[in-house]
Amino acid sequence: MKQFGCFQLDTRNECLWQNGTRIGLTPKPFAVLRYLVENPQRLVTHDELLDKLWPETYVQPQVLRTYVLELRKLLGDSIESPQFIRTVPGRGYWFLAQVEDSSGYAAGTPGPQPGRIVGRRQELERLNGLLRHAIQGDRQVIFITGETGIGKTALIDLFCRQWCSEDQVCIARGQCVEGFAGKEAYYPVIEALGQLCLPNQGKKHAHVMQQKAPSWYAQFAALHSDGPAPMAAAVRGERMLNEICDAIEAMASEKTLVFVFEDLHWADLSTLDLISALARRRQAARLLLLASYRPAEVSAGQHPLKRLKQDLATHKLCADVSLGPLEKDAVREYLAQELKQETLPRGLPSFVHQHCEGNPLFMIAMLEHLIAQGFLRQEAGVWQLRSALAEIDMGVPTALSEMIELQIDRLDAADQRLLEAASLIGVIFPAWAAAAALDGDLEDIEDQYEKLTRRLHFLHPAGHDELPDGTQSAFYVFAHGLYREVLRARQSPARRAKRHLRVAEKLENLFTGREMDISSELAMHFEAAAEWARAAQALCTAAETAVRRGARDEGVKLTERALRLLENLSEPDRQAAERKTRQQIAGVMNRQQELDENSTAI
Repeated sequence: MKQFGCFQLDTRNECLWQNGTRIGLTPKPFAVLRYLVENPQRLVTHDELLDKLWPETYVQPQVLRTYVLELRKLLGDSIESPQFIRTVPGRGYWFLAQVEDSSGYAAGTPGPQPGRIVGRRQELERLNGLLRHAIQGDRQVIFITGETGIGKTALIDLFCRQWCSEDQVCIARGQCVEGFAGKEAYYPVIEALGQLCLPNQGKKHAHVMQQKAPSWYAQFAALHSDGPAPMAAAVRGERMLNEICDAIEAMASEKTLVFVFEDLHWADLSTLDLISALARRRQAARLLLLASYRPAEVSAGQHPLKRLKQDLATHKLCADVSLGPLEKDAVREYLAQELKQETLPRGLPSFVHQHCEGNPLFMIAMLEHLIAQGFLRQEAGVWQLRSALAEIDMGVPTALSEMIELQIDRLDAADQRLLEAASLIGVIFPAWAAAAALDGDLEDIEDQYEKLTRRLHFLHPAGHDELPDGTQSAFYVFAHGLYREVLRARQSPARRAKRHLRVAEKLENLFTGREMDISSELAMHFEAAAEWARAAQALCTAAETAVRRGARDEGVKLTERALRLLENLSEPDRQAAERKTRQQIAGVMNRQQELDENSTAI
């Protein structure tokens, strides 16, 4: 245990406690907090954090801002008057608090209880039962499915909290990342394996990686060695897949290994291949793969996850835990918990259930809205309705997107314009990109965003960074991705295209000579701008990156997508662009052939 203020960082069980209460913390933010806590009272630079937590993997620095922002919320910290994490603009972070070693809870003291969720007891019991089968050597692949906001992550968090302190179970989590264009091969797998190979407790796993998966080991060697990481020889994608399967099964020989992959609808093909391979292997293994996804994202067309799930289900190689809407009793239980009173205002549970349609995210937003609008107030310690339910005009239909629309419509045109431009970039976005989209002055745009963050609950500051040309730029983050989706949909196609093109051209200017680092972002913006030839060129650059990582199938998919984009051009333009793109593809494939030949020679 590492003690700071009223918090304890449990490095053995990889969790955080506050005055005896466990605080939910996902793996990557925990890793960031742990490194800061273990290196207090000094500047920890962006590069140092990235090198230690993502060795041999390119990760954009703004990812750190998202995690630090989450940590500040959990710690009750502020950017203006920090008690724990101070941002050093353009350089990194400084952990301010004094850190002491702690022996944990006194003998005989009851340990903290896991956090509660409502209406999911049967689903949780099923997950626990399937894990017990895995503990007995019967490998399990489980898909948790449900719409946006239905509570997939909350259920996974609770499941992991219940088992994280068990000596017989080891849990690792990876997050799939949305990719409009190319996706980084094995991204969630690398994130999860990185947790298993952390210093100290991860040495055994790192040794297994070295023995069973030498072509992967170089990516994790820096986690447990101060010396230079060994370089792995280039190998075929099939060999890499076999190696990592062998390594995962070997790591599961002493403890039951639980891999959690969230938002699998955004997974790259290599990650899906790994899940397929692990599900089909015959030998006994104390292994459980738990993956969540939204069915609506994979229902149309030939989504690879759809085909994988159908095939595994046909051969009875997977289980499905589908989350449906909450019942009225579950909504009542949630309201009683949040308002901290058993006797609720008459009709309130039915009212909330009717408007949220049993979606937990909508339910939470509905309660917050009732309180913010003054319809529900606390008087003498008791929550009461200030108006009859029949007289309350929520101004919002039953979907959260419409609630978001209502909030946005209350803003003036200038504020809506700022938010719409930001939505084209990402959940976390730099002010410089929004300024480029709007063709505005960066300093003026930053001032306007700063004012918005003080007035809006769904937009927050996320630090500063120095761009390649030396310019300082602030970053901001939407509280939830749904806000971004609603804002993006409000814009006409012509307006979106013009703004995407401005951002893409600004990216090219800023990263001249480093286009490979931003190829996926360039492809996304050029495609959205209907700049088909330039989008195809960026996709080919992303394909070259994938091939160099041994993900040939991923590279092929990217090049195929590049050629499909060119079909949007008129015939004369298409022929010229296609010749150029095929030449670029040939160069990519030649490099793959060279890697294959070198691998065969080895």
